[in-house]
Amino acid sequence: MILITAATGQVGSAALNVLVPAGTEVRALVRDPSAFAAPEGVQVVQGDFDDDTSMAKALKGAAVMLLAGRDSPGSVSQHRRVLTQVRQAGVPHVVKLSAIGASPESPIALMREHQEVDEEVRKGPAGWTLLKPHLYMQNLLRAANAVRREGRLAAPMGANRFPLVDARDVGAAAAMVLRDPAAHTGKEYALTGPVAVSYEEVAKALTAVTDCAVTYEAVPPPEFADRLRAAGMPEWRAYDLAHIASAYGASENIVSPDLAMLLGRQPRSLSEFLEDHRDAYSS
Repeated sequence: MILITAATGQVGSAALNVLVPAGTEVRALVRDPSAFAAPEGVQVVQGDFDDDTSMAKALKGAAVMLLAGRDSPGSVSQHRRVLTQVRQAGVPHVVKLSAIGASPESPIALMREHQEVDEEVRKGPAGWTLLKPHLYMQNLLRAANAVRREGRLAAPMGANRFPLVDARDVGAAAAMVLRDPAAHTGKEYALTGPVAVSYEEVAKALTAVTDCAVTYEAVPPPEFADRLRAAGMPEWRAYDLAHIASAYGASENIVSPDLAMLLGRQPRSLSEFLEDHRDAYSS
């Protein structure tokens, strides 16, 4: 039995889409089953990381789990609580969704938190695998309205290039690991797209897809954080999103072969992603 946490998230749902057609026995942990269109054959458990009873139910009989949770100031304590439950249930293997850039010295709280939880996972006694994706291409959909209405891609990413990755590919890679966890014990995989791109290049790719001129507005991180706060975003989230580029040095922005190895094919390119989401950007 494979347990998928955050089954309604981008990665969890993509993993389900690969596992279910293959006839794998899967259980999904979701907060609200009424809002979850569970694929046929998936066992659904209602609950969350703060509910020990529901976690115990979800973990019972699981041979491997995908550990993924929501970003929040309490994420480390939540994950530690879940890992205590994992140890009590004797789950043999944990596949943790981490991130490239996870480090105790990161200026980004999210990356420091990922590192703390990664260390807890490495302690075992369960076998473990860490999946470390780069920034998701799906994040670009946040700018769809501005692109469509104003021909503008505003972001705090400077001029650096980032190997953006499609969350669907990350979910598919997670499915591959979950189906054969023993082959991936103690491995850490850096999951990137096939090429590193600047946001100037993203704007050009959007221009090609929409047939309308799209320009990149390089917003200084403090100003971008102010915009997010003005839109009602919590301070912790606004800071991390506005300063996320600082989480990646040159070594973190190198294209990795790991995703292609896990998938047995090349990861989706930026142009493929944008073509798949053409309607979101077209007026």
